[in-house]
Amino acid sequence: MNWYKYNINDFTPGAYEKWYDLLSEQKKIRIDKMKFTDDKKRSVAGEMLARKAIAQRLKIAPENIIFKTDERGKPYAHNLDIHFNISHSDDYVVCAVDSKPVGIDIEKIRPINLKIAKRFFSEDEQKYLFRKKPEESDYTSPPTDDLLKRFFEIWTAKEAYLKFTGEGISQELNALKIDRNALNVHYFDDYVVTIYTES
Repeated sequence: MNWYKYNINDFTPGAYEKWYDLLSEQKKIRIDKMKFTDDKKRSVAGEMLARKAIAQRLKIAPENIIFKTDERGKPYAHNLDIHFNISHSDDYVVCAVDSKPVGIDIEKIRPINLKIAKRFFSEDEQKYLFRKKPEESDYTSPPTDDLLKRFFEIWTAKEAYLKFTGEGISQELNALKIDRNALNVHYFDDYVVTIYTES
């Protein structure tokens, strides 16, 4: 498994146009309808990363890769024995590629309402988050930096797992059974990236 990251602020107009031109007509239409420039950059950058990663791994030209989506809307590389997944948050886009199904999620670490954990995290996840069995006051106390990192580690693990299965939210988030041994967690700047893969 390999993963890559890209800061959309590094896009030059020329590079953006180059990778935009390789998109399918359907995707170009979707991007052209987007209101915000950064959303357009994130969408183009996601496919750019996937093309570069797959091309490097399979020793083929990026422009020869054709992307399609399955019946659940999950993108795949047509007629290629490769799996990939894309995610973005704020300034960064990430992509993971593997010979087996893979899911990736990135989140910028930021202040959040800890009551989200009470609703979406299992009892064990809440104990890991707070380093103890939480009390009601823990959900309203100002979170420490370490607690926020653990929160987004758990959150991205759930997202990466759901993207790995491609099934979407078919069960309650607090009931997801995630194999912790299948997770790869990475931190950089103010971001956490979690990858779920069985390889």
